[in-house]
Amino acid sequence: MDYQYFYAFWSAIFLVIWAILFWCRKDIRKEMIIISPIFGVFGLITQTTHLTDWWQPKRITNTPIGFEDFFIGFAIGGIAAVIYEFIFRKETVESKIDKKSSYYFLGFFGFLFLSFFYILSLSSGYSVLFSYVISLGILLYQRPHLFYDSIISGIFLLVIGISIYWILMLLYPTYIQRFWHLPDVWYAQLVLGIPLGEYIWYFLTGAFIGPLYEYIEGLKFTDELN
Repeated sequence: MDYQYFYAFWSAIFLVIWAILFWCRKDIRKEMIIISPIFGVFGLITQTTHLTDWWQPKRITNTPIGFEDFFIGFAIGGIAAVIYEFIFRKETVESKIDKKSSYYFLGFFGFLFLSFFYILSLSSGYSVLFSYVISLGILLYQRPHLFYDSIISGIFLLVIGISIYWILMLLYPTYIQRFWHLPDVWYAQLVLGIPLGEYIWYFLTGAFIGPLYEYIEGLKFTDELN
C-alpha cells in the first residue's frame, strides 16, 4: 500500500463510522453536527503542534497540514460525542440544571493547550494531557451526573481507535515507525506496537468530548430525571 494515502485512508475509516452513527439515530444528529466541526478545527490547530514532537504523517497534498487533519478531528469528535447515547440507547432532554457553562468552555480548553505548549514550552503530549485532565475535572465537578457518560465514552473511543490502529497494521505494517516521533519518553513506549500516548489520548478525548454537549447545553439523560 502507498503510504502517501495512509492518513487519508485512516480518516476515511473514522468518517465511515461517523456516517453510520449519523444515519442510524436521527436524535443524535444535531449533537454531531455541532460538535464535529468544532473538533475538525481543533484537529487543524493541534496538528501544528504535534508535528514538532508527536508525529508527522504524509498528506496527499504534501503539505505540513492537510484536509485529513480536519476530517479526522471532525469524525472523532462526532463519534466521541454520541457513542455513549448510541450504544446504550440514551436520550437527552432539557433539565432544570443551572447552566453555568457555554461554548466559551471550549475556548478555555484551547487556551490551556496552547499556553502549555507555547508559553510553558511543554511537549504537545504533556500539553494535551494536562489540558484534558484540568478541563475534564472542571466538567465533572460541575456536572457529576455525567461521570458514567465520560468514562464509558472514553473506553469506547479507546477500543474503536486502537482497533483501527491494528487493522491499519495489516495494510501499512511500518506506519508507526515511519510517522511517529519515538523519543525515549514514557508516552512514546510501544505497547502492542502502538505508542502508550495514543491509548491515553483516545481515552481522554472520549472522556472529555463524550459529555461535552450535555454539559454545555445543560441536558440530562431521560433515565436520570426524577
